Amino acid sequence: MLITSPVFSFESDAFPIALGEDAATNPGIYGKALGEWLAGKLNERGIGAKAPYAEDWGWCVEVAGHPNPTGVACAGEAEDGGKPTWRVYGFVDVGLLARFRGGKEAAQRTVDELSGKLKEILSTTPSISKLLIDEESP
Repeated sequence: MLITSPVFSFESDAFPIALGEDAATNPGIYGKALGEWLAGKLNERGIGAKAPYAEDWGWCVEVAGHPNPTGVACAGEAEDGGKPTWRVYGFVDVGLLARFRGGKEAAQRTVDELSGKLKEILSTTPSISKLLIDEESP
């Protein structure tokens, strides 16, 4: 069971796309520079974030120190060669056994904390514009 934060969508020119970056993900899906930047910002705030790694859907920043897989999903798509729209959300993957032991509540607290840090980081960064928070996704 995946417990997720709201999805934060925004525009920014601050995260360059490396040539061929989407070879590690699906074609047209980017986010490595965004993941690296977010990992640094989370670490500055005491959240033990690791370097991002590629998934087919984008880039994942793993967050250490939790009993269940915890992280931040980062992805961006640029339509018609325009400015990318970036999407970020936090998540905890709660296993079946953990759900029966009250792990769902602890995971929700972790996601809420991670969501608060993401909101703080994204809303106070001058190079980020058009920040939208979608409570209904992912």
